[in-house]
Amino acid sequence: MGSERRRRVHCFLLMPSLRTISSLLLLALPPLARPLAAQILPPPPQPAGNVSTPDKILLGKALFWDEQLSSTRTVACGTCHIFSSGGSDPRTNARNPGPDGVYGTTDDIHGSPGVVRQDSLGRYLGATGFGIDPQVTTRRAPSPINAAYQPNLFWDGRAGGAFNDPVTGLNVLPLGAALESQAAGPPISEVEMGHVGRSWTSIAYDLPSRTPLALATNVPAPLAAFVQGQTYAQLFQQVYGSPGVTPTRILFAIAAYQRTLVSDQSPYDRFLVGQHMLSATEAQGLQIFNALCTSCHQDVSPTVLSTGPVLMTFHNIGVRPNSEDPGRFAVTQNPIDLGAFRIPGMRNVELRAPYFHNGGAPTLLDAVEFYRRGGDFHQNQDPAILNIIGAMSGVDRGRVVAFLQTMTDPRVANELPPFDRPRLWSEGPLLPQTIGTGTVGSGGLPPRAVALAPAYLGNPRYTVGLADCAPGAFPFVVWDLAANQAPTTLLGHAVYLAQTPAMTVGSGGGLTQGSMPAGGFGSITFALPSDPSFAGVSLFGQWLVVDAQGPVGFASSNAFGFTMF
Repeated sequence: MGSERRRRVHCFLLMPSLRTISSLLLLALPPLARPLAAQILPPPPQPAGNVSTPDKILLGKALFWDEQLSSTRTVACGTCHIFSSGGSDPRTNARNPGPDGVYGTTDDIHGSPGVVRQDSLGRYLGATGFGIDPQVTTRRAPSPINAAYQPNLFWDGRAGGAFNDPVTGLNVLPLGAALESQAAGPPISEVEMGHVGRSWTSIAYDLPSRTPLALATNVPAPLAAFVQGQTYAQLFQQVYGSPGVTPTRILFAIAAYQRTLVSDQSPYDRFLVGQHMLSATEAQGLQIFNALCTSCHQDVSPTVLSTGPVLMTFHNIGVRPNSEDPGRFAVTQNPIDLGAFRIPGMRNVELRAPYFHNGGAPTLLDAVEFYRRGGDFHQNQDPAILNIIGAMSGVDRGRVVAFLQTMTDPRVANELPPFDRPRLWSEGPLLPQTIGTGTVGSGGLPPRAVALAPAYLGNPRYTVGLADCAPGAFPFVVWDLAANQAPTTLLGHAVYLAQTPAMTVGSGGGLTQGSMPAGGFGSITFALPSDPSFAGVSLFGQWLVVDAQGPVGFASSNAFGFTMF
């Protein structure tokens, strides 16, 4: 296509009634004379009571990526919001069994793994459907990218513009504080980041003495310089000008950081201001999208140049039956909202698979096909979805996908500033390991070791779990400083420990809990030494359970190991 024809397609698709003065001026310039826009979208609004500063943003970035904000030290806010995945959770192998409680059925949900259900002392309590494995959320993680423009957050919009102090309940910010409201939820959720009964009071008590980002690596240079040699107490004094680590101050900083997560450098964004031309296929996809989709996905309209990608609507598009998840209705109690969910923005959608609130569409093509067939469930469904069926008959879905791929910001895909970040402990080489398979006991299953915690020096509550064993049985752990991948058979058991003189025996902390022949579980919690000389030392263990159904009256687990750091 010649340059003049490309320019005509560009102008036609902008639609004169929606052009802004700035885009018209840019279009009037020859291509080489057009300046590159440092930021195409307008700055997100911020509440008057939480004005951003460079240091507050850096503090918020540290908090957002610090796994120490969780009870288990294994989950940060950012764990479920990886930028190279468009701000969504790339761990698509995690499943919630859905309302029927059965894995592998049609109501399964691609949620986010959180924490094992536990008490404040780190003891595993077990959760229905998950046992002592990490629980998985009932909805897919929405993206925090461009969330600063939204008046309501979460899929059901329960985080609105008014922010109340999570301890006192007093209103702190009356308007424009959806980010502050949203950030208050996950750290005290016993599924996502917290223990049973965790409160913001306990978080604010625990945080001041901690070394910021102590578990992270590859910390971006500006952030590393900011936290170097500081405790959180010192950083809060620096940022706020007075001592005190409070829940409101924590949430203010996290929200200030999220307001920097503006994605507006995609090919489509640059197309809007005359700095990029769409291919013929992409332009045709945009035409289709404009005709059928922008009534809901209003962030594709050129009005974003003056308003930002604001999305205020909730729709029931027919992904799953309303009985499985009431959506917006749970907030408003308005029958019209039954099964309705917040419309997500389209920027970086290519990176966010699988799609919808349950992750039910594996690819973009699957998502487009879902709309072409008018959704799957039609009770209280938005009539506009059914109207799409006829309009999409014969439409080349690949052209729509080609257009949607132009909305990927390369800074997001490649995690470049402002989307740079530390590497989490859970992404690194110091994850605990499990070795081999145990010996079968009651219920026909071998007991299974669950080792998840970071073995940092001084960890006061290092927990190792035991699953799939006889309920009410007595368990204990055999420890060693070395392990063998190839087991030694001893009295009918596969022993993975090296059987060195360093072997010790420790109690499992009482009888196992649970029910059913192999539904028992237990855990042991202990403190790791704080002595720096233990850094790099590895420990390996293997559970033994008193069980008449196992060889010589015992059932044994697989082995586990961790290295202290």
